Amino acid sequence: MSAARKTLKILALIYFVLGIASLVIGIAGIATGNLDSTYGSNAMLAAVVLVAKGLVDLAAGVAGIKGANKPSQVDGAFKLGIVAAAATLLQAALTLPALGGSSVNIVAFVIVVYDLFFVQQAHAVKAENKDRL
Repeated sequence: MSAARKTLKILALIYFVLGIASLVIGIAGIATGNLDSTYGSNAMLAAVVLVAKGLVDLAAGVAGIKGANKPSQVDGAFKLGIVAAAATLLQAALTLPALGGSSVNIVAFVIVVYDLFFVQQAHAVKAENKDRL
């Protein structure tokens, strides 16, 4: 297994954990309404985005593991990584004070970098697989 495939597998496992965490936080936010302090008037929308991001992260994790094990199937991880980056940017934007939030979500901006690194690794595995054929 190449270094790109190993890295993609590790990133995919982390994605899986992030997906579960996003789902738990989003569902808890919907159930309890505790996201008002961070997201202000966008709390319910932010909770829905968190749940959607959790589902995308879980799917990207599974696709990343599949792609690392079988490089011909890495295209799904590549596409889901891009969707996850967009969802993270939306989540980060919802915390901006101009949109009714109370702060700037620095963690979400860090996760966008992680999302883009995941996409880059999926692309590297895809290119590596193309070279083999």
